[in-house]
Amino acid sequence: MSNGRRWPFGPMWASWQDRVRGEVVTVLLSRLVSMAAGVVFVLLTARHLGPAGRGEITLAFTLAWGTTSLANLGTPTSGRIRLLNSDNSIGVNDVLSLTLVLIPLQIVLSATSVLAISQTSINLDWRFSLIVVALSVATMTFSSVVMVMYGLRRYRTVLVAELSVALVEVSVITGLLVSGRLTTVTAVATMTLGLAVGAIGMVRWLGVPHRSKNNAVAGKWRMLIAEGLSPLIGAVSHFLALRLGRLVLAVTVGAHSLGLLTVALAIPEALRVLPKAFGQVLADRGRSGIDSVRIAHRHIRLFLLGYGMVLLAALVVGSFLIPVVFGQGFRAAREVFAVVMAAEFLFGIHLARHALLVGFGRIVSIGVPQAVGAVVMVVLVLVMIPAWGIQGAAWASLLGYAALAGTSTVWTNRELRRIEA
Repeated sequence: MSNGRRWPFGPMWASWQDRVRGEVVTVLLSRLVSMAAGVVFVLLTARHLGPAGRGEITLAFTLAWGTTSLANLGTPTSGRIRLLNSDNSIGVNDVLSLTLVLIPLQIVLSATSVLAISQTSINLDWRFSLIVVALSVATMTFSSVVMVMYGLRRYRTVLVAELSVALVEVSVITGLLVSGRLTTVTAVATMTLGLAVGAIGMVRWLGVPHRSKNNAVAGKWRMLIAEGLSPLIGAVSHFLALRLGRLVLAVTVGAHSLGLLTVALAIPEALRVLPKAFGQVLADRGRSGIDSVRIAHRHIRLFLLGYGMVLLAALVVGSFLIPVVFGQGFRAAREVFAVVMAAEFLFGIHLARHALLVGFGRIVSIGVPQAVGAVVMVVLVLVMIPAWGIQGAAWASLLGYAALAGTSTVWTNRELRRIEA
């Protein structure tokens, strides 16, 4: 420890390190497991199916997350916040049973989205369409149960679930590749299977939820939905900021360009697990009353310093690795790599500020900065991608994330001043 304190930032680092609990490491491990499985999945499917095939898989994943963001009505976030407050009347079964009630809405939304795309732009095979709907249901279920676990601060259970998902996806996709049966349909089916296994395992740990006709339960559902409105706006805005560009790129330019962009984003999005894990624990500790706003601000400054260094190192290494790892067909992805890496740092600033809002702010304020950033992103995407293709997508991300980071910083500081006043 004495050597660490000779470093100029030694005292600050030691103070920060003393406050970091095992839960931070556990959350980070679960994110790293998910990241590693995702990288292997992207690598195997990209090399075998090429840019066009990789683009179709990305489209399926995008549709699944987009419909999930809308169909869950923001209740995973409102439920998580309620569960973190131990003195409230809403329990685990209330949140899980509401998720079951909302699954038919997810089926309708995902089926409608697939049909609309098939009829207007990309001709999707009926088997691919069906498996995309199944992936959407599995995605919503898994993400909702994970949020319940975070509300209970059962981080180790989430880690076990992420390990199960990773093992299923990597083993199945490897078997499909070896047997010569790896297609876009079987790849998406593998993602669906992995998420289903993880969700079932966590639900079994919690106990099977049941639907109740009790008026009190219906009242709790209404409360969760009402409080989920701002998180819903934020989640939909978050999707628009992150994923709309991919849909527009696929529809206006083609799946080939989307595949190239996906590979360019593989490294920065893999490293996104770092601010997500940090923000997850920062928000939970703040909402539980463990850390103060001042301490949380100090954590954020130190984290962003280290995160910037990690991204800079990844930029240098990744520029050489993309054609080597993914194949020469993806060489063009290097042209936008530096731009998307810079954009990722700006998005990390937003995630850190968003964690402060979740941890210390009012529930009704959570979605505001994401909504403002999404409006900017939608305009940039619709203007820049049809005109400049993949370059337009990369620069739209950079400019849009800059607006998102700035809005998050201003709004969060405003909310915290309101609370402290």
